[in-house]
Amino acid sequence: MPKRGGLLLFVGFAALFLTVNRDAYRGYFQDDEIDNLSWAPYLGPLDYLKGVATPRFQVNNFRPVGHYYFHAVEEIAGLEFPVYVAVLHGFHLLNVWLLWLVARRLGATAFAAAAACLFFGVHMALFDNFWKPMYVFDVLCATFCLLSLWCYASERWVLSFVAFWLAYKSKELAVMLPVVLLAFEVWFGKRRWKVLAPFFLTSLSFGVQGILGNPNKDNDYTFRFTAAALAKTSGFYAGRILLIPYLGLVVPAFVFLTRNRRLWFGLAAMGLFFLPVLFLPGRVFSAYCYLPFTGLAIAITGLAEAVSPAALGLFLALWLPMDIHELRLRRRETLANGGEVRTWMSTVRRFAAGKERVDAFVFSGTPAGFHQWGVEGALKYFYERSDLTVKHTGEPGATALTQTRRVALLNWDASRKRLDIVMRGPGASE
Repeated sequence: MPKRGGLLLFVGFAALFLTVNRDAYRGYFQDDEIDNLSWAPYLGPLDYLKGVATPRFQVNNFRPVGHYYFHAVEEIAGLEFPVYVAVLHGFHLLNVWLLWLVARRLGATAFAAAAACLFFGVHMALFDNFWKPMYVFDVLCATFCLLSLWCYASERWVLSFVAFWLAYKSKELAVMLPVVLLAFEVWFGKRRWKVLAPFFLTSLSFGVQGILGNPNKDNDYTFRFTAAALAKTSGFYAGRILLIPYLGLVVPAFVFLTRNRRLWFGLAAMGLFFLPVLFLPGRVFSAYCYLPFTGLAIAITGLAEAVSPAALGLFLALWLPMDIHELRLRRRETLANGGEVRTWMSTVRRFAAGKERVDAFVFSGTPAGFHQWGVEGALKYFYERSDLTVKHTGEPGATALTQTRRVALLNWDASRKRLDIVMRGPGASE
Protein backbone atom coordinates (compact mmCIF):
# COMPACT_ATOMS: atom_id res chain seq x y z
CA MET A 1 0.00 0.00 0.00
CA PRO A 2 1.33 3.49 -0.83
CA LYS A 3 2.28 5.64 2.16
CA ARG A 4 -0.43 8.11 1.24
CA GLY A 5 -3.04 5.39 1.47
CA GLY A 6 -1.75 4.28 4.85
CA LEU A 7 -1.81 7.87 6.10
CA LEU A 8 -5.41 8.30 4.99
CA LEU A 9 -6.37 5.08 6.79
CA PHE A 10 -4.72 6.32 9.98
CA VAL A 11 -6.40 9.74 9.79
CA GLY A 12 -9.74 8.02 9.24
CA PHE A 13 -9.21 5.77 12.22
CA ALA A 14 -8.11 8.67 14.42
CA ALA A 15 -11.30 10.54 13.51
CA LEU A 16 -13.37 7.45 14.33
CA PHE A 17 -11.62 6.85 17.65
CA LEU A 18 -11.91 10.45 18.82
CA THR A 19 -15.56 10.58 17.82
CA VAL A 20 -16.42 7.37 19.66
CA ASN A 21 -14.53 8.50 22.79
CA ARG A 22 -15.37 12.19 22.69
CA ASP A 23 -17.21 12.00 26.03
CA ALA A 24 -13.96 11.02 27.74
CA TYR A 25 -13.12 14.73 27.75
CA ARG A 26 -16.16 15.32 30.00
CA GLY A 27 -14.82 12.94 32.67
CA TYR A 28 -12.76 13.75 35.72
CA PHE A 29 -9.90 12.48 37.86
CA GLN A 30 -10.19 9.42 40.08
CA ASP A 31 -8.45 8.72 43.37
CA ASP A 32 -5.28 7.13 41.93
CA GLU A 33 -4.77 10.03 39.54
CA ILE A 34 -5.20 12.62 42.28
CA ASP A 35 -2.79 10.70 44.48
CA ASN A 36 -0.17 10.76 41.69
CA LEU A 37 -0.74 14.46 41.12
CA SER A 38 -0.31 15.24 44.82
CA TRP A 39 3.38 14.34 44.90
CA ALA A 40 4.47 14.52 41.25
CA PRO A 41 5.22 18.28 41.38
CA TYR A 42 7.70 17.77 44.23
CA LEU A 43 10.08 15.88 41.95
CA GLY A 44 12.19 17.53 39.28
CA PRO A 45 13.16 16.16 35.86
CA LEU A 46 16.47 14.93 37.32
CA ASP A 47 14.62 12.74 39.82
CA TYR A 48 12.66 11.07 37.03
CA LEU A 49 15.82 10.68 34.96
CA LYS A 50 17.56 8.96 37.88
CA GLY A 51 14.56 6.67 38.24
CA VAL A 52 14.81 5.74 34.58
CA ALA A 53 18.56 5.15 34.69
CA THR A 54 18.81 3.06 37.83
CA PRO A 55 18.97 -0.74 37.40
CA ARG A 56 17.58 -1.21 40.90
CA PHE A 57 14.02 -2.37 41.60
CA GLN A 58 11.81 0.43 42.92
CA VAL A 59 10.23 -0.88 46.13
CA ASN A 60 7.98 2.21 46.35
CA ASN A 61 6.34 1.32 43.01
CA PHE A 62 7.89 4.36 41.32
CA ARG A 63 7.44 4.06 37.56
CA PRO A 64 9.39 7.10 36.35
CA VAL A 65 8.22 7.12 32.71
CA GLY A 66 4.53 6.97 33.59
CA HIS A 67 4.80 9.21 36.61
CA TYR A 68 6.62 11.83 34.56
CA TYR A 69 3.45 12.10 32.45
CA PHE A 70 1.61 13.41 35.53
CA HIS A 71 4.46 15.77 36.39
CA ALA A 72 4.77 17.22 32.88
CA VAL A 73 1.06 17.61 32.15
CA GLU A 74 0.35 19.06 35.61
CA GLU A 75 2.97 21.74 35.04
CA ILE A 76 1.25 22.72 31.80
CA ALA A 77 -2.43 22.19 32.57
CA GLY A 78 -2.90 21.96 36.34
CA LEU A 79 -6.21 20.18 36.88
CA GLU A 80 -7.56 20.67 33.36
CA PHE A 81 -8.70 17.08 32.84
CA PRO A 82 -9.25 17.25 29.04
CA VAL A 83 -5.51 17.91 28.53
CA TYR A 84 -4.63 14.67 30.33
CA VAL A 85 -7.08 12.76 28.16
CA ALA A 86 -5.77 14.37 24.96
CA VAL A 87 -2.20 13.27 25.77
CA LEU A 88 -3.44 9.79 26.67
CA HIS A 89 -5.30 9.55 23.36
CA GLY A 90 -2.20 10.72 21.53
CA PHE A 91 -0.19 7.84 22.96
CA HIS A 92 -2.93 5.36 22.10
CA LEU A 93 -3.07 6.53 18.50
CA LEU A 94 0.72 6.24 18.39
CA ASN A 95 0.35 2.64 19.56
CA VAL A 96 -2.11 1.89 16.76
CA TRP A 97 0.40 3.24 14.27
CA LEU A 98 3.22 1.19 15.84
CA LEU A 99 1.02 -1.90 15.72
CA TRP A 100 0.49 -1.26 12.01
CA LEU A 101 4.25 -0.99 11.47
CA VAL A 102 4.94 -4.21 13.38
CA ALA A 103 2.20 -6.12 11.57
CA ARG A 104 3.43 -4.97 8.18
CA ARG A 105 7.03 -5.76 9.14
CA LEU A 106 5.87 -9.31 9.96
CA GLY A 107 4.33 -9.64 6.52
CA ALA A 108 0.67 -8.86 7.12
CA THR A 109 -1.38 -7.55 4.24
CA ALA A 110 -2.76 -4.03 4.46
CA PHE A 111 -6.29 -5.41 4.93
CA ALA A 112 -5.26 -7.76 7.76
CA ALA A 113 -3.19 -5.06 9.50
CA ALA A 114 -6.06 -2.57 9.25
CA ALA A 115 -8.52 -5.08 10.70
CA ALA A 116 -6.16 -5.80 13.60
CA CYS A 117 -5.61 -2.10 14.29
CA LEU A 118 -9.37 -1.50 14.28
CA PHE A 119 -9.94 -4.38 16.71
CA PHE A 120 -7.25 -3.17 19.10
CA GLY A 121 -7.87 0.53 18.59
CA VAL A 122 -11.52 0.66 19.64
CA HIS A 123 -11.83 -2.46 21.82
CA MET A 124 -13.87 -1.41 24.85
CA ALA A 125 -12.25 -3.94 27.13
CA LEU A 126 -9.62 -1.17 27.05
CA PHE A 127 -12.15 1.53 27.97
CA ASP A 128 -10.26 2.58 31.10
CA ASN A 129 -7.05 2.95 29.07
CA PHE A 130 -8.88 5.39 26.80
CA TRP A 131 -10.72 7.33 29.52
CA LYS A 132 -8.64 7.28 32.70
CA PRO A 133 -5.13 8.79 32.92
CA MET A 134 -4.33 6.45 35.84
CA TYR A 135 -3.75 3.70 33.25
CA VAL A 136 -1.17 5.67 31.30
CA PHE A 137 1.39 3.20 32.69
CA ASP A 138 -0.13 0.36 30.64
CA VAL A 139 -0.42 2.55 27.55
CA LEU A 140 3.20 3.72 27.71
CA CYS A 141 4.43 0.19 28.45
CA ALA A 142 2.74 -0.94 25.22
CA THR A 143 4.22 2.02 23.34
CA PHE A 144 7.79 1.04 24.17
CA CYS A 145 7.17 -2.71 23.83
CA LEU A 146 5.85 -2.21 20.30
CA LEU A 147 8.71 0.15 19.51
CA SER A 148 11.20 -2.38 20.87
CA LEU A 149 9.68 -5.18 18.78
CA TRP A 150 9.68 -3.04 15.63
CA CYS A 151 13.31 -1.98 16.18
CA TYR A 152 14.29 -5.59 16.87
CA ALA A 153 12.60 -6.79 13.68
CA SER A 154 14.46 -4.00 11.85
CA GLU A 155 17.77 -5.16 13.39
CA ARG A 156 18.20 -1.97 15.39
CA TRP A 157 19.40 -3.84 18.47
CA VAL A 158 20.50 -0.91 20.64
CA LEU A 159 17.32 1.08 20.05
CA SER A 160 15.28 -2.04 20.75
CA PHE A 161 17.02 -2.52 24.09
CA VAL A 162 16.55 1.14 25.06
CA ALA A 163 12.85 0.87 24.24
CA PHE A 164 12.61 -2.32 26.32
CA TRP A 165 14.23 -0.54 29.27
CA LEU A 166 11.75 2.34 28.99
CA ALA A 167 8.87 -0.13 28.70
CA TYR A 168 9.87 -1.72 32.01
CA LYS A 169 10.24 1.72 33.57
CA SER A 170 6.64 2.36 32.48
CA LYS A 171 5.23 -0.87 33.94
CA GLU A 172 6.65 -4.18 35.09
CA LEU A 173 4.68 -6.29 32.57
CA ALA A 174 7.48 -5.52 30.10
CA VAL A 175 9.64 -8.03 31.98
CA MET A 176 8.14 -10.65 29.62
CA LEU A 177 9.25 -8.85 26.45
CA PRO A 178 12.57 -10.76 26.05
CA VAL A 179 10.61 -14.04 25.83
CA VAL A 180 8.40 -12.43 23.16
CA LEU A 181 11.54 -11.47 21.25
CA LEU A 182 12.76 -15.05 21.61
CA ALA A 183 9.52 -16.20 19.99
CA PHE A 184 10.17 -13.71 17.20
CA GLU A 185 13.61 -15.25 16.61
CA VAL A 186 12.08 -18.73 16.48
CA TRP A 187 9.40 -17.88 13.90
CA PHE A 188 10.78 -14.87 12.03
CA GLY A 189 14.43 -14.33 12.92
CA LYS A 190 17.75 -15.87 12.04
CA ARG A 191 18.25 -17.66 15.39
CA ARG A 192 20.76 -15.07 16.62
CA TRP A 193 20.53 -15.94 20.30
CA LYS A 194 23.47 -13.79 21.44
CA VAL A 195 21.55 -10.64 20.56
CA LEU A 196 18.95 -11.59 23.16
CA ALA A 197 21.46 -11.94 26.00
CA PRO A 198 21.24 -8.29 27.26
CA PHE A 199 17.43 -8.46 27.21
CA PHE A 200 17.28 -11.68 29.23
CA LEU A 201 19.93 -10.60 31.72
CA THR A 202 18.09 -7.33 32.36
CA SER A 203 14.75 -9.10 32.66
CA LEU A 204 16.24 -11.68 35.03
CA SER A 205 17.77 -8.93 37.17
CA PHE A 206 14.52 -7.01 37.50
CA GLY A 207 12.54 -10.21 38.04
CA VAL A 208 14.75 -11.51 40.85
CA GLN A 209 14.85 -8.09 42.50
CA GLY A 210 11.08 -7.85 42.22
CA ILE A 211 10.56 -11.22 43.91
CA LEU A 212 13.11 -10.67 46.67
CA GLY A 213 12.37 -7.01 47.26
CA ASN A 214 8.60 -7.02 46.91
CA PRO A 215 7.25 -5.33 50.07
CA ASN A 216 3.74 -6.74 49.46
CA LYS A 217 3.76 -9.92 51.52
CA ASP A 218 0.07 -10.60 51.99
CA ASN A 219 -2.16 -8.15 50.18
CA ASP A 220 -3.75 -7.55 46.77
CA TYR A 221 -0.32 -7.05 45.19
CA THR A 222 0.98 -10.45 46.32
CA PHE A 223 1.43 -13.16 43.69
CA ARG A 224 -0.70 -16.27 44.35
CA PHE A 225 0.61 -19.30 42.49
CA THR A 226 -2.50 -21.37 43.07
CA ALA A 227 -5.15 -23.05 40.93
CA ALA A 228 -7.83 -20.89 42.54
CA ALA A 229 -6.01 -17.69 41.57
CA LEU A 230 -5.53 -18.92 38.01
CA ALA A 231 -9.18 -19.91 37.69
CA LYS A 232 -10.34 -16.49 38.84
CA THR A 233 -8.04 -14.43 36.64
CA SER A 234 -8.16 -16.56 33.49
CA GLY A 235 -11.95 -16.62 33.55
CA PHE A 236 -12.09 -12.84 33.86
CA TYR A 237 -9.56 -12.01 31.17
CA ALA A 238 -11.00 -14.63 28.80
CA GLY A 239 -14.31 -12.81 29.05
CA ARG A 240 -12.66 -9.56 28.09
CA ILE A 241 -11.25 -10.83 24.79
CA LEU A 242 -14.58 -11.08 22.96
CA LEU A 243 -16.70 -9.37 25.65
CA ILE A 244 -18.61 -12.60 26.29
CA PRO A 245 -17.91 -14.54 29.50
CA TYR A 246 -15.33 -17.32 29.06
CA LEU A 247 -15.55 -17.25 25.25
CA GLY A 248 -11.96 -16.09 25.02
CA LEU A 249 -10.85 -19.49 26.30
CA VAL A 250 -11.36 -20.86 22.77
CA VAL A 251 -8.89 -18.39 21.25
CA PRO A 252 -5.81 -20.64 21.77
CA ALA A 253 -7.56 -23.24 19.60
CA PHE A 254 -7.03 -20.93 16.62
CA VAL A 255 -3.55 -22.43 16.28
CA PHE A 256 -5.21 -25.49 14.74
CA LEU A 257 -6.84 -23.41 11.99
CA THR A 258 -3.64 -22.47 10.22
CA ARG A 259 0.13 -22.79 10.38
CA ASN A 260 0.49 -19.04 9.96
CA ARG A 261 3.47 -17.85 11.98
CA ARG A 262 1.93 -14.47 12.84
CA LEU A 263 -1.03 -16.22 14.43
CA TRP A 264 1.22 -18.39 16.55
CA PHE A 265 3.52 -15.51 17.45
CA GLY A 266 0.65 -13.19 18.34
CA LEU A 267 -1.05 -15.75 20.59
CA ALA A 268 2.28 -16.52 22.26
CA ALA A 269 2.88 -12.80 22.88
CA MET A 270 -0.61 -12.38 24.33
CA GLY A 271 -0.14 -15.34 26.67
CA LEU A 272 3.29 -14.21 27.80
CA PHE A 273 2.15 -10.66 28.56
CA PHE A 274 -0.88 -11.99 30.43
CA LEU A 275 1.21 -14.44 32.48
CA PRO A 276 2.20 -12.15 35.41
CA VAL A 277 -1.33 -10.81 35.98
CA LEU A 278 -2.81 -14.31 35.95
CA PHE A 279 -1.29 -14.83 39.40
CA LEU A 280 -2.56 -11.54 40.85
CA PRO A 281 -6.16 -12.39 41.81
CA GLY A 282 -6.35 -9.32 44.04
CA ARG A 283 -5.66 -6.99 41.10
CA VAL A 284 -8.05 -8.00 38.32
CA PHE A 285 -8.74 -5.10 35.95
CA SER A 286 -9.84 -4.94 32.35
CA ALA A 287 -7.24 -2.25 31.67
CA TYR A 288 -4.49 -4.82 32.19
CA CYS A 289 -5.49 -6.32 28.83
CA TYR A 290 -3.93 -3.40 26.98
CA LEU A 291 -0.43 -4.79 26.40
CA PRO A 292 -1.54 -8.43 25.87
CA PHE A 293 -4.07 -7.26 23.29
CA THR A 294 -1.24 -6.01 21.08
CA GLY A 295 -0.30 -9.69 20.73
CA LEU A 296 -3.93 -10.62 20.08
CA ALA A 297 -4.06 -8.01 17.31
CA ILE A 298 -0.97 -9.50 15.66
CA ALA A 299 -2.64 -12.93 15.87
CA ILE A 300 -5.67 -11.52 14.07
CA THR A 301 -3.47 -10.55 11.11
CA GLY A 302 -2.53 -14.23 10.82
CA LEU A 303 -6.10 -15.41 11.26
CA ALA A 304 -7.13 -13.10 8.42
CA GLU A 305 -5.11 -15.27 6.04
CA ALA A 306 -6.87 -18.44 7.21
CA VAL A 307 -10.37 -17.13 6.58
CA SER A 308 -11.97 -15.18 3.79
CA PRO A 309 -12.21 -11.37 3.98
CA ALA A 310 -15.98 -11.81 4.16
CA ALA A 311 -15.67 -14.03 7.24
CA LEU A 312 -13.36 -11.56 8.95
CA GLY A 313 -15.73 -8.73 8.09
CA LEU A 314 -18.64 -10.73 9.52
CA PHE A 315 -16.73 -11.32 12.76
CA LEU A 316 -16.05 -7.58 13.15
CA ALA A 317 -19.68 -6.79 12.35
CA LEU A 318 -20.89 -9.18 15.09
CA TRP A 319 -18.32 -7.94 17.59
CA LEU A 320 -18.90 -4.20 17.12
CA PRO A 321 -22.44 -4.14 18.66
CA MET A 322 -21.08 -5.78 21.82
CA ASP A 323 -18.26 -3.25 21.82
CA ILE A 324 -20.71 -0.35 21.58
CA HIS A 325 -22.83 -1.86 24.36
CA GLU A 326 -19.76 -2.06 26.59
CA LEU A 327 -18.95 1.58 25.80
CA ARG A 328 -22.42 2.74 26.80
CA LEU A 329 -22.37 0.89 30.10
CA ARG A 330 -18.92 2.07 31.10
CA ARG A 331 -19.48 5.63 29.86
CA ARG A 332 -22.58 6.13 32.00
CA GLU A 333 -20.90 4.89 35.17
CA THR A 334 -17.62 6.75 34.57
CA LEU A 335 -19.24 10.10 33.86
CA ALA A 336 -21.49 9.78 36.91
CA ASN A 337 -18.55 9.01 39.21
CA GLY A 338 -16.47 11.74 37.61
CA GLY A 339 -19.23 14.29 38.20
CA GLU A 340 -19.30 13.48 41.91
CA VAL A 341 -15.53 13.77 42.25
CA ARG A 342 -15.56 17.06 40.36
CA THR A 343 -18.09 18.47 42.84
CA TRP A 344 -16.07 17.20 45.80
CA MET A 345 -12.80 18.58 44.43
CA SER A 346 -14.31 21.97 43.54
CA THR A 347 -15.61 22.40 47.09
CA VAL A 348 -12.24 21.51 48.61
CA ARG A 349 -10.49 23.87 46.19
CA ARG A 350 -12.73 26.78 47.21
CA PHE A 351 -12.24 26.01 50.90
CA ALA A 352 -8.47 25.86 50.52
CA ALA A 353 -8.49 29.17 48.64
CA GLY A 354 -9.99 30.81 51.75
CA LYS A 355 -6.61 30.41 53.49
CA GLU A 356 -8.20 29.50 56.82
CA ARG A 357 -5.76 27.79 59.15
CA VAL A 358 -6.39 24.08 59.43
CA ASP A 359 -4.36 21.68 61.59
CA ALA A 360 -6.03 18.43 60.52
CA PHE A 361 -8.82 17.01 58.39
CA VAL A 362 -11.49 14.45 59.25
CA PHE A 363 -13.77 13.17 56.50
CA SER A 364 -17.01 11.23 56.41
CA GLY A 365 -18.19 9.64 53.19
CA THR A 366 -16.73 10.04 49.71
CA PRO A 367 -17.98 10.00 46.12
CA ALA A 368 -18.59 6.56 44.62
CA GLY A 369 -15.35 4.60 44.22
CA PHE A 370 -13.26 7.38 45.78
CA HIS A 371 -10.86 6.00 48.40
CA GLN A 372 -8.95 7.56 51.29
CA TRP A 373 -5.75 8.00 49.29
CA GLY A 374 -7.71 10.21 46.89
CA VAL A 375 -8.92 12.38 49.78
CA GLU A 376 -5.39 12.67 51.15
CA GLY A 377 -3.96 13.36 47.71
CA ALA A 378 -6.44 16.16 47.00
CA LEU A 379 -5.81 17.90 50.32
CA LYS A 380 -2.05 17.63 49.93
CA TYR A 381 -2.31 18.97 46.38
CA PHE A 382 -4.42 22.03 47.26
CA TYR A 383 -2.52 22.84 50.46
CA GLU A 384 0.89 22.01 48.91
CA ARG A 385 1.88 20.10 52.02
CA SER A 386 2.89 16.47 52.37
CA ASP A 387 2.61 16.33 56.18
CA LEU A 388 -1.14 16.86 56.57
CA THR A 389 -3.07 14.80 59.13
CA VAL A 390 -6.07 13.24 57.41
CA LYS A 391 -8.37 10.73 59.12
CA HIS A 392 -11.66 9.02 58.48
CA THR A 393 -14.31 9.49 61.18
CA GLY A 394 -14.04 5.80 62.07
CA GLU A 395 -10.29 5.87 62.69
CA PRO A 396 -8.88 5.92 66.24
CA GLY A 397 -8.12 9.43 67.41
CA ALA A 398 -10.30 11.18 64.82
CA THR A 399 -12.78 12.51 67.40
CA ALA A 400 -10.06 13.51 69.85
CA LEU A 401 -8.46 15.78 67.25
CA THR A 402 -11.19 18.39 67.68
CA GLN A 403 -10.31 18.76 71.37
CA THR A 404 -6.81 20.06 70.75
CA ARG A 405 -6.54 21.17 67.11
CA ARG A 406 -8.40 23.18 64.49
CA VAL A 407 -10.03 20.49 62.37
CA ALA A 408 -11.91 20.76 59.08
CA LEU A 409 -14.74 18.22 58.94
CA LEU A 410 -15.56 17.09 55.40
CA ASN A 411 -18.94 15.41 55.06
CA TRP A 412 -20.07 13.99 51.72
CA ASP A 413 -23.86 13.81 51.35
CA ALA A 414 -24.35 10.97 48.86
CA SER A 415 -28.06 11.63 48.39
CA ARG A 416 -27.58 15.28 47.44
CA LYS A 417 -24.12 14.83 45.82
CA ARG A 418 -22.78 17.62 47.99
CA LEU A 419 -19.72 18.19 50.19
CA ASP A 420 -20.09 20.25 53.39
CA ILE A 421 -17.00 21.54 55.21
CA VAL A 422 -17.13 22.98 58.73
CA MET A 423 -14.44 23.90 61.25
CA ARG A 424 -14.26 22.43 64.74
CA GLY A 425 -11.82 22.67 67.61
CA PRO A 426 -10.10 25.39 69.65
CA GLY A 427 -10.50 28.82 68.13
CA ALA A 428 -12.59 27.63 65.19
CA SER A 429 -15.73 29.52 64.19
CA GLU A 430 -18.89 27.39 64.25
